[in-house]
Amino acid sequence: MIVTRDTLVNTIRDLYKLGYFADIETYANFTENGIDLIFLFKELPVVQKIEFKGNEEIDGEELLKYLGISTKIRQETSTIIPFSTLGPELAEKLASIKKGLGRVFSVDELERMKKIIQKVYEKKGFYNVKVDYYFKGNTLVFDIKEGLQAYVAKINIVGNKQIDTDEILDVMETKERCWLCFRWHPSLEKDVLLDDIERIRELYIDKGFFDVEISKPKIELKNGEEYYITIYIKEGTRYKLVGIDIEGNDLFTRQELFEDLKEPPKIGDYYNGKAIKELKKEINKKYTDLGFVFTRVYTQKIKNKERKEVKVRFLIEKGERYYTDLINISGNYESKDSTIRRELRLAPGDLFVKRLIKKSQSRLMRLGFYNSVNLVPQFKDIGLLDVDAKVSERFTGQMSIGLGYSQFTGLSVFGSIKKGNFRGTGDTLTASISIGTRYKNNQIGYIHRWAFYKPIDLGFNIFQRDLDYYSFTSKKIGADITASYEFWDIWRAGLTVGYQKVKYQDISDTAPTRIKEQAGSYSLPYVATYINRYTFDNFLFPTEGTDTTLSLKIGLGSRGFYKYSFSYSLALPDKLFKTDWVFNFKFRYGEIIKNGDKIPLDELFFVGGDFTIRGFDYGMAGSYDSNLDPIGNKKEIIINYQLNHPITDFLWGYVFLDQGKGFDSGNPFSDMYYSIGGGIKIITPIAPIDIYYGQVQNPPDGVSDSRLGFILGTFF
Repeated sequence: MIVTRDTLVNTIRDLYKLGYFADIETYANFTENGIDLIFLFKELPVVQKIEFKGNEEIDGEELLKYLGISTKIRQETSTIIPFSTLGPELAEKLASIKKGLGRVFSVDELERMKKIIQKVYEKKGFYNVKVDYYFKGNTLVFDIKEGLQAYVAKINIVGNKQIDTDEILDVMETKERCWLCFRWHPSLEKDVLLDDIERIRELYIDKGFFDVEISKPKIELKNGEEYYITIYIKEGTRYKLVGIDIEGNDLFTRQELFEDLKEPPKIGDYYNGKAIKELKKEINKKYTDLGFVFTRVYTQKIKNKERKEVKVRFLIEKGERYYTDLINISGNYESKDSTIRRELRLAPGDLFVKRLIKKSQSRLMRLGFYNSVNLVPQFKDIGLLDVDAKVSERFTGQMSIGLGYSQFTGLSVFGSIKKGNFRGTGDTLTASISIGTRYKNNQIGYIHRWAFYKPIDLGFNIFQRDLDYYSFTSKKIGADITASYEFWDIWRAGLTVGYQKVKYQDISDTAPTRIKEQAGSYSLPYVATYINRYTFDNFLFPTEGTDTTLSLKIGLGSRGFYKYSFSYSLALPDKLFKTDWVFNFKFRYGEIIKNGDKIPLDELFFVGGDFTIRGFDYGMAGSYDSNLDPIGNKKEIIINYQLNHPITDFLWGYVFLDQGKGFDSGNPFSDMYYSIGGGIKIITPIAPIDIYYGQVQNPPDGVSDSRLGFILGTFF
């Protein structure tokens, strides 16, 4: 074989590509028959273990996770050089790798891992981090000099005259120290900071400053731990929008494309990049809603630098219209296919509309039967898409027997069976028996979903309940039937008709006269109705959306009444600072009006306790007697605020502020009680569990001002 310089270079390059050698040297030995080539290899060892040295601030296990080391068998793709042979040592090494006894890391991989480790330290605020590596037998050792830890103390923006400094800081991912924002030691990542310069540039361009100039950031380290960053800006002249051309639009009028925009771009005003992006998004949405799934909308800005004017040109390429062909359901080991399909907002043969995918996922999650729902479109043919619906089911059955304790019911013995998604139909079956020191609840109930193949729920409930309200005991036995109807996807209206026999007994001698007057038995036929609007993203623990309910209950007979209530709940993720915080808010107001001789005692409002104002004992944020036993009120107002933050995937921490009261007359917003506190929320397969501590800020005389509480279920 003829050996040229190029052949030799390519051979060495191919050997390096194997990834097993730290260095390769080649020597030529000229003989009378030609040239003998001698290759000297400095091999990289097969790594059986990775260790870290000098890492005092970050655990080695954490660093390994960031490195993402895989233990899978390495697949060889390189080829053996045609005119070469392998020695026994190299052949043995290659054989051991293929058997999965270890792994060889190339120099490029080792350098990449060094950079990852440096990046991890940089994210945690360390600077001047130095990372090297060496081999100790078959152990790869990373030698780390951690350096010092610093944080961003101040970001100075210089030269901005027409855009406020706070607006510039808002678009940056690099943040300065802020106690109120819980940023006590924000780290500096230089790559992120350079990206921030482009974000600032984009902000200026969106406002029409196309000639803006932004300097490379100046970074100063002061006091050994504080970064001061300075960014210089030359804003330039602002451009005005003089025209918008839309090409390729053959399905909508210009007015239809603009009519739903909150802030449409205006000819003659300064260029507004945000409005242009919204118009582009609206054009895309309108076409995809007609089944043109792969619509592309391109924009071109045509600038006149002399006149400081800009014209925007939109080009629409709508492509093919797509229809839904098959919907394949998997992961539903319990749920019937029909239980899932009836919640989907698209069916085989329908136009494929992207927004209906998200709506379908939300509806399935709201059922509370699934841990996760994924609807993934799959290309099938020109004009056809299949949808793979993959669900992960959660535990929906509960059979329990044992002892329980709560603030209101006291110590109780209980046995219950509750089955959501009964026989995979979405129906709910409930049967329970419980006997406690202050509470008895025996009931059987059933809810049938989608009666008559319509979004109608039908149900019944038969119950016996005994409850000690401190000043008196209420004994009830009764039954009711319910029906509800869903409309417009997020609205539901319901009606309940019921009858119950009630007896008040064990009234204390010191109870108020209005309680003593109600001793004895009575019958209560009643009708109740409600309307609800529900957009929460998750039934068990919502992180976004609202839940609004207006209800009315009418009691008939000698103790007739009208009872109405309004509640509004909000879950709002932090989109301003882009953190993991979730804000919850809940407002409730209720009133009962007499329409007979007396108002039934247990139809009154008892404010205070686990589900109302935390920190109070049950009912003590309203009226109570001389024995400090709650007696209820005709009206209630309750307002709850809560900030939540994840600790782990299943554990959240939170702080809260509750305010409200039970009252009979007067201004509902005056003389309210306030409590503050904090707690943890554990997300379990059955229901969330809250453990909290609440402190009342203005308790009435003689009433406990704090409480450690326990809640099984959802609060908001």
